[in-house]
Amino acid sequence: MARRNRLLISLYDATKRSLSPQTWYLRRRSPNCRRRVFCNDAARRAAQTSEGTGMSGSGAMSVTYDFYHLEGCTAGESLLCQEFAQTFVRCAAGVIFSAKPVALFSFAPTSAAVEAAGAEKSLRSALRELVRVYARELAPYGISLEALLVRGERTTLVAYREDLVAAVLADADDRAFLAAHGFATDGSRSLVRSMHEKLAAYYRELAARPEAPADARPARAEFPHAMGVLFGYPLEDVVGFMNGARVTCRGPWNAYGDAEQARARFAAIAEVERGCRSRFRSGATLRALLQAA
Repeated sequence: MARRNRLLISLYDATKRSLSPQTWYLRRRSPNCRRRVFCNDAARRAAQTSEGTGMSGSGAMSVTYDFYHLEGCTAGESLLCQEFAQTFVRCAAGVIFSAKPVALFSFAPTSAAVEAAGAEKSLRSALRELVRVYARELAPYGISLEALLVRGERTTLVAYREDLVAAVLADADDRAFLAAHGFATDGSRSLVRSMHEKLAAYYRELAARPEAPADARPARAEFPHAMGVLFGYPLEDVVGFMNGARVTCRGPWNAYGDAEQARARFAAIAEVERGCRSRFRSGATLRALLQAA
């Protein structure tokens, strides 16, 4: 960890010396080895050009688990891409490999990434561009990426496969359940948008609550647990959780029906997600993961 921090500090220092005839960057030589490599003037000019034209989508999709300077991206953008990709694969592996319709997760860059990005542009601007670029690049693979909430250096995002959300709506029981809890059910995008609105209202209420006088606080907002069916949870488990039923099996979520079926479901999803993450850790690019899905 100390060695990685030293290398990241060197990377940050390099971004502040952008007018130097040469610049340092990191490049992955093997899955277990990072070395410092000296760029020539042509590479430096390419990096400076990318600052003016924005983050490269091709470079962003060539990101791997280990850090290296992405083509068409600045040093700060490269580090943000690497940290985002790690978070995305860790939290949305089920969506990437079509085992779950929706994933809700937060991305908070490390202090090294914040400093490196801040040396080139404002962090908010860098994060906004990061989400925009990945939303555009993921779309051809059937994955939609949207920012739900930005609080300081943390961004809450939702990733989903529209066809799998449509499959949830195609189930009459799931559709009726979601409609009964105030979700739009006239299409995949409308359903995800209503989930956005409910979550945003919940988080806004939580953020305002401590500052309001006790006698002026609004009624506590309820977390929209019904959206669990969008995360791939069976309807009986979502209903069981909301009604306080007896848990029959514990895993990524609590099951309330047949325990053997629940364990089989947990194992199948875990195998898919483990395979996705293992490929990424072994050196596959984000693009290669999506092509294999």
